[in-house]
Amino acid sequence: MMHWNDFRQITQAVASRYAAAERMIRNGIPGSIIAGIIFVTTLGLAGCSGIIKDFPETNLFTIAPPRIFGETGTHDTGKGLLVRQFDISPEFESSFFIYKESDNRFSGDYYNKFMVSPARMITDAVKEALYHSAFFRPAPASAPSAIDYRLWGKIISLYADVRHPENPRAVMALRLTLEQQAGAGFVPNLNQVYAVSQPAGQASPADLVQAWNRCLEQILTDFFKDAAVLD
Repeated sequence: MMHWNDFRQITQAVASRYAAAERMIRNGIPGSIIAGIIFVTTLGLAGCSGIIKDFPETNLFTIAPPRIFGETGTHDTGKGLLVRQFDISPEFESSFFIYKESDNRFSGDYYNKFMVSPARMITDAVKEALYHSAFFRPAPASAPSAIDYRLWGKIISLYADVRHPENPRAVMALRLTLEQQAGAGFVPNLNQVYAVSQPAGQASPADLVQAWNRCLEQILTDFFKDAAVLD
């Protein structure tokens, strides 16, 4: 039987190696070299009292687009909006779930992760939510005359706050910048940080995802309130 401390050490070791592999891929290191490193690491872990066979399966999750206005959006009303791919703070760009364990200590969970990169996932969720509202409709970059607004975003925070185990919380913070077409160019008319935390039940992976969904819903609800006062 594998003890929790053993399991934690092994999961952290595997997570660190896969995170390193992601960085090597971005730096252009050949895949054959990366695969060899991971293979040797796996063999080493397999010798640790045979516990590699006890590893759980990797669970994949996604944050869903909030339906703030139900299913009434038609994709053809409102102002033309172009949503740019969101940026993300480097410390939260991994697909692994990130846990804040103390004020200055974070850990990653290789076995519970997002299906795609958080930046892409949240960008797509925001697009769907905005395009299903009465405020905006899709405006492609290839049709500049149809673009009334541009939205830029940055994911500042995305983690589970478990510093107080009796009250775990899901945390999400987005900076949203809305620019309006004004003659020869675009001018910003909304630049706001929306920071939200929601209770996360027992901090199970499913609890955390549900809480992050609520975070995004609250952020976009507040954004819509701000956008409603704009021309």
